[in-house]
Amino acid sequence: MEILNSLGFDAKVWAIQIVIFLALWNLMSALFWKPYLAHLKSREQYVADAYRRVEETRREMEHLRSEYQAHITQIENEARARIQTAIKEAQAERERILSEARTDAETLLRESVATMEQEGKRALEELRAQMAQLALQTASRALGPAADPNLLRPTIEEHLARNIGNGTGLARN
Repeated sequence: MEILNSLGFDAKVWAIQIVIFLALWNLMSALFWKPYLAHLKSREQYVADAYRRVEETRREMEHLRSEYQAHITQIENEARARIQTAIKEAQAERERILSEARTDAETLLRESVATMEQEGKRALEELRAQMAQLALQTASRALGPAADPNLLRPTIEEHLARNIGNGTGLARN
């Protein structure tokens, strides 16, 4: 203790300093440290909540993104299916129109051929009639009154029918 006395240590002052220190400690703790620590704790909680909200938002965003991607994929698949259906329908319609056009063309061709054959027969009959008339006129001029048109007409018509009708023409006889 002598050392303490030589240093000027006073137990009363030391006790008062301890009491003042403890009083200031309690006062600082009540006025400064507790509010400061409470503020740090609330700040820490706020940051933790912010991180939690960010994580929840990120998860929700990922979930919405995957739903959006799935929806886009579904729409693309439906669009592809519709396009394929439209293409198939268009091809079927094209084939139907082409088939109908072919049928119409064949029918028109058959009708045209039939009409041409009928017109050819009519023209041949007219030609025979004109040739028979011309032959009768020529025979009447050559033979004069001795040529009887009623007797010559059947013979001329038979000869023309036989030669012109079978495609051999008059050049042969």
